[in-house]
Amino acid sequence: MKLQLKNILISQFITILILIVLEIVSTGILPILGLQKYSIPFNILVVLFLGFKLETPYLSVLILVVQFFHSFFSIEGWEMGTIAGIVICFIISFLRDLIHFHSSLATMMVTQIFQFIWFVIVSFLLYLKLDTLDYIIDKFWRFLPESIFITLMAPFFFSLFDKVWGVGEKGLLGDES
Repeated sequence: MKLQLKNILISQFITILILIVLEIVSTGILPILGLQKYSIPFNILVVLFLGFKLETPYLSVLILVVQFFHSFFSIEGWEMGTIAGIVICFIISFLRDLIHFHSSLATMMVTQIFQFIWFVIVSFLLYLKLDTLDYIIDKFWRFLPESIFITLMAPFFFSLFDKVWGVGEKGLLGDES
């Protein structure tokens, strides 16, 4: 499939709309249920999908856009998530041939591993900024249930994003088919 900028823009727009709806649900429904400290980080799921399935020179910009829209719903800034997302996608680019999504279990395991790497990167950046571990330890205990939820939802959302981006089961968007 030949990668064209207009296809990227349309797919990115749809992905951002999905992200906005998910963020509204996450920031609106969870507090109603009494879970004020929790917010499901759907932005990580989107960035992981982009890293796993897209091979484009625009990937960093796409991650920046995702993080920018996520920052409307979070007190955490877009910069740490953008740095973490780009580092994660850099790691994925080296491991792409080893990572396969043949089953839901494999998708969930890979998603959980990369969420943990994301957490480590963001925690390191927060430690550099705050010079204390108190917030990071508190964040870790919130990270566990949030990451488990994202891990369980990953196969469903990856198949949804496959349809949005027009990615085949075996190929990457940007490959010549």
